[in-house]
Amino acid sequence: MTDIRVAFYNLENLFDHENAQRDPELKQRLRNELAGWTAAVRDRKLDQLARVIRAMFGGAGPDVLGVCEVENERVLGFLAERLDMPGRDYQVMGHASPDARGIDVSFLFDANRITFSNPMHQVVIRRNATRDLFWGTFTEVGSGASFMAIANHWPSRSGGQYESEPFRLLTGETASFVLSELTRDDDRSPVILMGDFNDEPFNRSMQEFLLGERDRERVTRARTPRVFNLMWPLMFGNDPGTYRFGSDWNMLDQFLITKGLLLQNSPLRVDPDSVEIFRPDFVRGSGGRPRRFGRPAMSSGVDSDGFSDHFPITVILRD
Repeated sequence: MTDIRVAFYNLENLFDHENAQRDPELKQRLRNELAGWTAAVRDRKLDQLARVIRAMFGGAGPDVLGVCEVENERVLGFLAERLDMPGRDYQVMGHASPDARGIDVSFLFDANRITFSNPMHQVVIRRNATRDLFWGTFTEVGSGASFMAIANHWPSRSGGQYESEPFRLLTGETASFVLSELTRDDDRSPVILMGDFNDEPFNRSMQEFLLGERDRERVTRARTPRVFNLMWPLMFGNDPGTYRFGSDWNMLDQFLITKGLLLQNSPLRVDPDSVEIFRPDFVRGSGGRPRRFGRPAMSSGVDSDGFSDHFPITVILRD
C-alpha cells in the first residue's frame, strides 16, 4: 500500500521583497503594501513557513502541497530550497494568474516520489481580475497511481460576506464546469479540489454551485460531477476552522473529491479519517488562532515568530 501525503496551505501574502523586479503597474499597486518588506523579513517568513511544512505528517512532510497567496515561482522556489529534508526533492509548478495583487495558486511536489504533468488553468471571468483555477496530474513514481488536483483561491469576503458572495458563486460554477470537463470521458476520474474557498462547506457557493456534498452516496451515485466535502467532520467541537475572524472560526480551507477517490475498486482512494487541520502548538497564537506573520505596513506590524493567518490542512490518498 502506497500513501500519498497531500496538503494545502494559505501562505498569507508571500511576496518577494519590496524592491524585487515587477511589472511597473504591479509595483505601483504594491508600493504601500510592501513598504518595509525587505529581503531579510521575507527570508524570515520563508524560514517560518518551511518549519511548518517540514513538520507535517509526523515530520515526513507532504508529497504534494498546494499553496495560495504566493507572488510568483521565484519566491516559491526560495521556499522549496528551505525544505531541505532527507530523500526529498521539492520542485515548483507555478502559474501566473491575472490577480490584481499578483498573488497566485501553485504547487510544490517531491520529484523523488511524484511527477507532475498536463498543467492547465481556467480564468474566472468577472469585472475585476482574480485568481485562476490551476490544476495538473500527479503520478506516484513507484505505483503509477495518478490523480488530478485543482488549486483554488476564491474571491475574498472583503466588503462583507453577503456583498462579495456573488463572486464566489460565479467561481463555484466555474469550478463545477472544469470538473465536468475533466470527468467527461470517465466519471470515475480521481480529482481533488483544494484551496482557500473563502466560504464554508454549508455556504451556497460550495453546495449549490460547486455541488459539494456531505453525503458520500450522493457523490458515488451521481451522474453529474458532485464532490464529497471532506471537512464536515471537523466542523464541530473546539476551534472548528482553519481561520479565525474576530471570535468566529471559519472552515475556509477545504478538500473536496470526486467519486474516483471514493469507490472501493478505484486504483487510488482517499482515507477520510486522515483529514486534519494541521495546528501544532507552535503555530497557534492567542485564543488558539493561527499565529500570523503580518507585514511591516500593517497596523499590527510583523510577528517574526509567526507563520500565516491560516492553518494548513492535510489528507492521505492510498492505492
